Amino acid sequence: MWWRSSSALLAGILLWSLWFLLCSCGYRIENGAPALPSWISSVYVEPFSNQSNELDLGAMITRELRSEFLKGAALTLSDQAGADVVLKGRVVQVDTSGLSYVRYDQAIERRIVVRCHVSIVDPKTGEELWSTADIVREEGFYVGRDVMETEANKRRALEKAAADIAEIVYHRMTGVF
Repeated sequence: MWWRSSSALLAGILLWSLWFLLCSCGYRIENGAPALPSWISSVYVEPFSNQSNELDLGAMITRELRSEFLKGAALTLSDQAGADVVLKGRVVQVDTSGLSYVRYDQAIERRIVVRCHVSIVDPKTGEELWSTADIVREEGFYVGRDVMETEANKRRALEKAAADIAEIVYHRMTGVF
């Protein structure tokens, strides 16, 4: 007789689950549906300005951003004259600090933190359509046996940070509107 009560319990759970499924809100994720307004189909990526002491960082981010737009399908990369919007950005700050130490005064790993501001502007009116000041990326790198090795490791960390920033900006831009 115990099986009769467990069958009734199972049937009740199934009916309740079916009712819950049928009455749910129906949210779903659209595959590949861009969130941009229909009038935006092309973008010009203006060279990033660089307020930091890290040479070429603005150029690295600009190059990576242009590459993201070439790979993506949401917008066409355009020249300044033919673009629907202009993406502007600047490297605001770059901080380097110790991450792990052998002794209190000898780091074996360092961290570099890059902060950027980005905006999207309508080139016809100059109106800022979107902006964000919270693009931050950090990367660790090892201290080498000499200055040249450390600088090469730092350069790779900056290149990785630039690629990550470009990916973040691309995804925020194509999903912001």
